[in-house]
Amino acid sequence: MTTRDDLLIDLINRTEMNGEGPRITVATEGVVITGRLTPHRRWAADLADRLSEAGLPDERFAEDFAREAGEIPDYPPAFLNLRGCQLISGTSSLPTALGEYFRIPLSAVSAWSVR
Repeated sequence: MTTRDDLLIDLINRTEMNGEGPRITVATEGVVITGRLTPHRRWAADLADRLSEAGLPDERFAEDFAREAGEIPDYPPAFLNLRGCQLISGTSSLPTALGEYFRIPLSAVSAWSVR
């Protein structure tokens, strides 16, 4: 996002306050990804939980996400946190089903829509 998009920032902040955001589709560096906008703390906490259940060697990374979940989110936000993501289109090596969680820097978002 070369220009600050205050509407997208407001959407992220409302998601942080309400605990759940809408489904959103973003274009980022030639790839179109869709998922549900998720609060920063929930995104990090869910990943910490998943990694702690995975067993070695992944469980050691759970601490990093648990620490991140305890931190106060930046304002304005620097990232868009998504869950339930899918790759819609693009010439990328990303799989069609990206997995449950995905994080995109706002500086990389060139377009977006809510559905």
